[in-house]
Amino acid sequence: MKLHLLAFLALFPMHSAVPAAPPVRLTGFDLTDQDEKQRSYRFPKPKITVMTVADHKGSEQLAPWIQRIYDRYEKRIDIDGVADVSMIPRPFQGMFRDAFRKKLARSVLLDWGGSVVKQFDYQKGVANIYVIDQSGRIVKRIAGPVSDAGAKEVFGEIDRVIAQPVPK
Repeated sequence: MKLHLLAFLALFPMHSAVPAAPPVRLTGFDLTDQDEKQRSYRFPKPKITVMTVADHKGSEQLAPWIQRIYDRYEKRIDIDGVADVSMIPRPFQGMFRDAFRKKLARSVLLDWGGSVVKQFDYQKGVANIYVIDQSGRIVKRIAGPVSDAGAKEVFGEIDRVIAQPVPK
């Protein structure tokens, strides 16, 4: 029976869209990236944002998502990421930051306290992709590795939000 379940799971992409619910509005936040540069997120913003959120395990699934989104939208949207690093004890944070700096060329916001990632209510162990409108409302959330169906859902929501007037 376990073999049948594993075979079934292998055949289908593992992403999950969160059922439609009232959009969550994010509060602004300040975090530093791996280069210790302070970054502030405040709403409203001029562009919509695709925010990726992941822990260490989920981060392995992010690059294909980011590449597909960037290839389609380039500079028309903001693409950012938040890493949940709240499990790293304070004495090891500097060493972790150094390792992160060597591994990544792109800025990633590091949430040492976990308060920002809590706003996203993200799914641990997988990539989490959020489409956020200019006012800070999460209008789409999808979790898991990239798939054609998942990318189509995200692109559809980005296109819908880009076409709308900026919400107040």
